[in-house]
Order: sequence, then C-alpha cells, then structure tokens
Amino acid sequence: MTRSSQHLFLPACALAALLLSACGGGSDSAPTPPAPAAQTITFASPGNQTFGVAPAALVATASSGLAVPLASTTAGVCTVSGTTLTLVGVGTCTVAASQPGNASFLAATSVSNSFTVAPTPQTITFISPGNQTLGTAPPALMATASSALPVTLTSTTTGICTTSGTALTLLAVGNCTISASQAGTGTIAAAPVVLNTFAVAAAPLAAQTITFASPGTQTFGTAPPALVASSSSALQVTFTSMTTSVCTASGTALTLAAAGNCTIVASQAGNGSFTAAANVSQTFTVAPTPQAISFVSPGNQTLGTAPAALVAAASSGLPVTLASTTTGVCTASGTTLTLVAAGSCTISASQDGNANVAPAAPVSRTFTVNAAPLTAQTITFASPGNQTLGTAPPALVATASSTLPVTLTSTTTGICTVSATALTLVAAGNCTIVASQAGNSSFAAATNVSQTFTVAAAPVATINAFGNGGFEVAADNLTPTGGASPGEFAEGWQGNQSAPTRSSAEARTGSFSARIAVADPGFGGSGLFRNSIDHGGLAPVAAANWGTSPTLTFWIKGNSSETGNLNYALRYVNASGGIISTGFGARTIWTGNSVRDWTQITLAGIVIPVNTAAVFFEMTLAVGPTGVQPPGNCGVDNTTGLPNPCDYGQAAVYLDDVSLPLLP
Repeated sequence: MTRSSQHLFLPACALAALLLSACGGGSDSAPTPPAPAAQTITFASPGNQTFGVAPAALVATASSGLAVPLASTTAGVCTVSGTTLTLVGVGTCTVAASQPGNASFLAATSVSNSFTVAPTPQTITFISPGNQTLGTAPPALMATASSALPVTLTSTTTGICTTSGTALTLLAVGNCTISASQAGTGTIAAAPVVLNTFAVAAAPLAAQTITFASPGTQTFGTAPPALVASSSSALQVTFTSMTTSVCTASGTALTLAAAGNCTIVASQAGNGSFTAAANVSQTFTVAPTPQAISFVSPGNQTLGTAPAALVAAASSGLPVTLASTTTGVCTASGTTLTLVAAGSCTISASQDGNANVAPAAPVSRTFTVNAAPLTAQTITFASPGNQTLGTAPPALVATASSTLPVTLTSTTTGICTVSATALTLVAAGNCTIVASQAGNSSFAAATNVSQTFTVAAAPVATINAFGNGGFEVAADNLTPTGGASPGEFAEGWQGNQSAPTRSSAEARTGSFSARIAVADPGFGGSGLFRNSIDHGGLAPVAAANWGTSPTLTFWIKGNSSETGNLNYALRYVNASGGIISTGFGARTIWTGNSVRDWTQITLAGIVIPVNTAAVFFEMTLAVGPTGVQPPGNCGVDNTTGLPNPCDYGQAAVYLDDVSLPLLP
C-alpha cells in the first residue's frame, strides 16, 4: 500500500466507525435528534401606492409561527420599520420577507413584493382671459396648480399671440390658444395640461369694467351675504374662488368652508360688442367662530367638606379645560375640585378652539378655602314664573339669609340674560337662572339655587267668535205670539213661549246681557246664538282653527225661589247647517231664594272639527220640582189648568261676555 492510499484509508475507517456509532453500534451510542422542519412565508402585496398618502401596515406570516423580518431592498423609494412602510420617493418599491429558522425549523425561502409608488397628482386652475382685441392691453394670465408649484404658460398659436410669464402679447387676428402646464417634481406628477382658447378680434370692441365690492370680513359658521358685482356693459359677471379650501362660489352664493383668507375673482369674458373686462379680485378674512366661556364660581369652601362639581361651558359646545393655578390650596381634575389647604383657590377655565373656532378668553374664578367652619347661609330665590317674548319681565328677587348680596347668572344665555336683577328675554325656550352667594370671612358660600321657567313665543292674535260677547248688537226677539220686538237681544238669540228670552240692563260689562226666564217650577227655557250670518256677526270660522282646542268662557248670574240648573252646549256646524260635534257642560248655579254674583264658567279642550263653518252656543234653564207657587206667579189657565207663561217668572238666568278665541 502506498503512502497516499494509506492516507485515504484512515478517513474511511473513521467514517465507518462514525456510521456504526450512528446506527447503534458500540456500547456508548446516543439517539440522533430529529431533522428541522421546513417552513414557508405568506406575504401579501400592499398594492400600488401614491406618494404623500399614508400606506397600510405590511402583513407577512410564517407557517412556523416565527416572526417574519421585513426589509426594503429599494431604500431610495421606500423604507420599512417593523410592519410600517414609509414612502420616501417615487418608483418601484421592493420589500423582502425572510425567516432564518431555528433549531426546529429550516430557513424559509424569502418572498419579495414589488409595487409602484406613483407621484402625487396635481391639477391646474386656469381662468380664460376672454376674447381680446388687437391694440388693447390684455390682462395678466391667471393660473394656479393645486400643488402650489409655478404654472408655465405657453402659446401654441405664436402667430396670433405669445406669452412671457403671465404677460400675454397679441400679434394678429385669430384664435389664441394658451397652454397651462406644470411638470411636477420627483414626487409630484405632471399636471394635465389645461388649454384656453379665445378670439383676438380685429375691430375694436367697447371696453367694460367690473365693479366688485368686497363682502368684508366674515365669521365661519354664519351665513355670508351674496356676492355683488356688476359690469359697465350690463353683462353677467362670473365669480370664481381661488381658495376653494376656504370658500367656494356658485352664482352669487358664497359658501364658507373653513377659516382663512378667501380670494374671489370677478370676471366678464365679453361678447361681440364688448371686450373682456379686467378681472377684479377681492380677498377677505374668514375669521374663526368666536366662543365664550360661562363659568359659575363654586363659592367659598371649607376644608373637610366635599365641594360641588365645577360647572363651566363654552358657547361653541367644545369641552372646557379646568386647571388650578393655586395647587397648594386646591386642584382640579375634570370637573372635580379637591381642597388641599386653607387659602385662596383660583380655577382657570380655558378652551383652545380648533381650526374653525377661535380660542375663548380664559375665565378664572377665585374663592376662599376656609380652615374653620363658617356660618351657613341659604338663598331664597322666587321664580319669576313663565314669561312671554315681547313683554317686560319682572325684576328678579333673590336674598341670602346672611343679607350678603346675591349674584344672579344665566346658564342659558341663548334664551335669557341677567344684569344685576334685570332679566332680558332673548328667545323662546327654557331659561335657567342660578342664584349664588360666595360668602365671606363670616359666612360660608351658600348652596346655589336655580330657577327654570319657560319663555314662550309672543302670543298669536285672535278674535272672539262671538264678537263683543254676543249681547251688545241689537237683534230680534221672538215673543210668545211670534211677533218681533227689535232692540231686545243680540245676534241669533232665541227663546220659546214657556221660557221667553229678553235682554237685560243687568249686565256684567257693556249695556246688555241676555236673560232666560222660566214661568213656573217644572218648566224650562233655552236660548241659542251663533258667531255669524244672522245679524251681521263675524265671518265664518276660518280653516286655520280646524284641529285647535280654544277655551270657551262666559259669565252667568241667576236668581230663583226654587233650585235651578243651567245646561249649556257648544255646537260646531258645517256650511250646510249640520252639527259636526258638540261639547256639553252642566252647572247648578243657585238654590232656594239665593241671588248669585256673576260667575265665570270655563270649558276647555274641545277640538274644532274639520269643515266647521260656524259655532253655536246654547243654554237651557230648568227649575224644579213643582210645589206651592210662591207669590208673584202668573196664575193658571182656567181652560188647560196649566200655569200661565209670564215674562219674569220664578227663575231667571243672565248670560254675558261670551268669549271663544279663534284665529282670524
């Protein structure tokens, strides 16, 4: 055996021994560990992106459940940190997902995703200068890019017109076409080219000018006025916003989109008789919506007691921040006030606003935190009661048991305000007034007392369905024989033979009242009057009253030697005279030989039906039971044996001042 073959043999033997040991040969062999498992990566492409737009998080997983590192292989276009993708340029972004494995898993095959990062798009706004005339000075060209990059203006008809910057030069008659372009940058795409073509006329056209008044400074959240501009040619002026993120124009309507500076251009392109007018622009400020803070002082406090929650609100509805500027004495967290030590506590209320709401002026409230208990005091504050807009409310009255002056504050300033004790009504709604007394070195702050009441809208004017109450206008009286006696009663009032009706000078107001008389016990009488037609009364019931529920009121007075009852009915009648609905009521108004004073009767909640044309009011008087006739009766008919009817009888009732308010 040669030296070289011997050299080759020894490793072979060693290898054989090693293999024998791996197969269990030998007395000291060990088990072989399992081979690492394979794994794969799942990595979804995020898709094409646009520079300047925040991309979604990257998602990559390994079948082994091990974390998958992500790395950009195109750092000039994109970078990766964890799962966060950051776009740094335009082009193709490639992200590689890898998993190196461990003792249990083999390294996974890397997966790469490539996608396009497109430049940010931009657009051009280019207002046509309108038709031009040779020999006149054209206006400067106006074009802007949404990217704010400079726009290049180029004539594509250099035989007709040329450009230099925004300067337009007219050379000959024809159609001039100006191209507006913006080439973009490394991260902003070129804008689509915008062309404006206009005529360059040979014959001189009449000049025209635009008068455009600035609308002045506006406040965001309020309705701006209409834009007003006119041309000397009387041709219609066009409005265009050059700051559409702050304001837009449609026709003459100005719309505020945000706070900032708004620029509106007024243009008139001319026609066959007039040259285009020189554009006129107005720039004005759109101010943020102002706001104010209402912050009621919690009053003086005493260490060891639980203070009330702090109450502060901004007129904008945005949350108010409360902070203590004397943290050694008190602290504030949200609306919670915490007392730390005796001294003077100052709480500051602030509201920083936002893009469209101006910051509020900070409001501070300073009060005393007393170490020793102070004498308690209470506030007496009477509600002024419900109020009506347009009327003068009473002065507010509030007193403290300590005799210290009470402070009155409105927490609903949109409905009502307070100055000292003077209450001012602003709008309909619920008004809440808080009465507070902050105390002093002898008295603790009183518990605030609030009163809430309704501020109603101004009442609607109404008319009385029965005119002046129904008994001051002369009408006809039906006598027992059917004859007519003028001047007795008011419109539509009727009686019957057994219970005649007459007017009476015993009136509550005015000159007359209506009277029903019953001749004897056991008899009855009735009367009826309406709101229109019979004797020149009011017009028929207006349709506006249908579905409403007016309140009927009237005054009655009666006398009798018996017990009497008055029944009344309110009847709604259609145009054909048919009764649609009836509301009833009954009341005993006298007993025995009594004489009653005038008494008001109220009937509420009777809904006027649809198609009501007139309203009737009916009364019925009944007296009973029969008995021995008192002196003064009218006797008995010898033939029939029945009591004779008489004008005054044993019972009478008077009716006056009937009122049913209706819409005219």
